[in-house]
Amino acid sequence: MIKFRHLATTFGLTAALLAPATAAQADVSDRDADFLRAAHQVNLAEIAAGRLAFTKSADRGVKDLAVMFMRDHIRLDAELTQVARQLRVFLPAVPNEEQQSLARGYAAAGADTFDEYFVTTQLAAHREALTMVRAAAAEADDSAVRDLAAGAAPVVERHHEQLHAEAVEEGIAGYTGHGGRS
Repeated sequence: MIKFRHLATTFGLTAALLAPATAAQADVSDRDADFLRAAHQVNLAEIAAGRLAFTKSADRGVKDLAVMFMRDHIRLDAELTQVARQLRVFLPAVPNEEQQSLARGYAAAGADTFDEYFVTTQLAAHREALTMVRAAAAEADDSAVRDLAAGAAPVVERHHEQLHAEAVEEGIAGYTGHGGRS
């Protein structure tokens, strides 16, 4: 009888410990979990890209962008990681394959092409990220995910605006003031 009580107590404690994790995980929608994972990978990629740009570029404007990206994406990712932990969403350890490929391109770019390559590809990446965070801010199921995305949107928008200004200043084709690409 004592063994049965011990076994029942052990199973009961195990079930009690697992129940909150299972319940919390069941509450997060696939859409919200997918956003958290994708946004985390964006943050990881932007931090890595910022490090590369800071070391590879000789241009003060690009170096300033790199510092801003690292600082802001480290902060955004800390906030995201906290929300993911609360919702028990597992986050990947590395950027996605496309982001890793872009980082390899940055590493391989020569000094004469790096800045333009970095600025133009980061403009495209930030356009995509802005679309993603705006959608999550409007459509996420969990209020913490909506708030996180709403807080990230102006940061990503500011990065995009600064990248565009750098493209104009550097005279990158297609980014020469009004009527140019964004």
